[in-house]
Amino acid sequence: MYSKAQISAEFFVLLGLGFLIAIAFDLASISQLKDFRTEKESEAVKDLALKLQMELLIAANVEDGYVRVFSIPDALDNINYSLTAQNSTIIVQSKNGFYIVPIPKVIGNVSKGTNVINKSGGVIYIN
Repeated sequence: MYSKAQISAEFFVLLGLGFLIAIAFDLASISQLKDFRTEKESEAVKDLALKLQMELLIAANVEDGYVRVFSIPDALDNINYSLTAQNSTIIVQSKNGFYIVPIPKVIGNVSKGTNVINKSGGVIYIN
């Protein structure tokens, strides 16, 4: 028959093994969570870039006199990002990703906050 000391020792060995397994699962979960957040950030950046592209494509394909006011958030799900418009492209960039989309020729820049697009004389003006 087992002594009380041996039973206690076996219990603590099994308890320690259980803690090691729990720690291993936590470490694996942290890695997957980081990958998930990076993917979520990339998707948010891509989504914003495509929405801006769609706004400008609509303005390019409508008649003169088109005016639209729209807003761009300061952060995407608490993700800081930057907007750059150059050489008929818009670049939306965050810490872990960026997305570049082609746009029609425009005068002005898209910025965070409220933006106004208007089309006059076949030219698209922003802000």
